[in-house]
Amino acid sequence: MKKIIIALISSVIVFSLMGCMPTNAEQLVNVNTADEPKADNIKATDYENNLNGLEKYLKELDYIPENVDSTKMMYNVIGAVNGSRYIFTVNSSRVIVELYEYDPDNLNSDGKRVINEVQKSGKFYVFGSDDSSDTAYEATLSDNNKYLMIYNDVSTSNDNVKRKKNVENVFKSFNGGKEPKKESSKQSSKESSKN
Repeated sequence: MKKIIIALISSVIVFSLMGCMPTNAEQLVNVNTADEPKADNIKATDYENNLNGLEKYLKELDYIPENVDSTKMMYNVIGAVNGSRYIFTVNSSRVIVELYEYDPDNLNSDGKRVINEVQKSGKFYVFGSDDSSDTAYEATLSDNNKYLMIYNDVSTSNDNVKRKKNVENVFKSFNGGKEPKKESSKQSSKESSKN
């Protein structure tokens, strides 16, 4: 009975991590690897050091298509503070990119476990166990341990494999230079008085 309950809970979490997916290949934006990313004049330090800045940076580099909307993820399940997912195709192969932001100074037990597992093995388990009822997710951590990326592309073509490696390298080194914009105390007090 315990295994059945674990399997059911695991299924719910897996589907919540996956979110809603397009059912039709025509709904996905296709990226052709012949289009070279424009990396020379784009610097990570020009972007905010948060998930929004990372997403803008990857879009500017053409690693995430500009016209693809993200889906908000259930990031708290893995101890993150924010998360989103993008689905598109690269050379007709379906690609799913999930990006998560952590607060390294304030990790909860799930966040600590996930980051530790990815540091050790390059993957993590939603429930923290490698038994048959839990699913392993291959993931990449940024060098500063603030961001986690799941990049899923089943294609083994040289172009797609090369692109995945390039995205992982850019992702690992991201450490936006701008501090995230914070609400001014005047603005937040005005909003409080309206409520």
